[in-house]
Amino acid sequence: MNIEAIKQVLKCWLEEGYLEGELAIEPEWYILWRPEELEEFNRDYQITEYAPGFLTFGGNGGGEFLVVNESEEVFYMPCIGLSPDTAIKIANSLQEFKGYMQQ
Repeated sequence: MNIEAIKQVLKCWLEEGYLEGELAIEPEWYILWRPEELEEFNRDYQITEYAPGFLTFGGNGGGEFLVVNESEEVFYMPCIGLSPDTAIKIANSLQEFKGYMQQ
């Protein structure tokens, strides 16, 4: 999934009132990045270097990123020790993930 597509999804979610809240699954809390912040977060945390094939679109406020892969599956992974092998799958798609989010 490319960064522009993620920006569009986030824009829709934010317009619907999703920014931060409880998740019905681990890691139990989400904070979404604003679309205009995506490049900065992915660049500053060197996501493409340490976790190639993933893009971060949020976090949990407790040291873990929410990430999506090229197949649009959603995972969370620790900020420290960031690598593809630390990713824990939590949803098969962004739409499934949205179903776990509470406002």
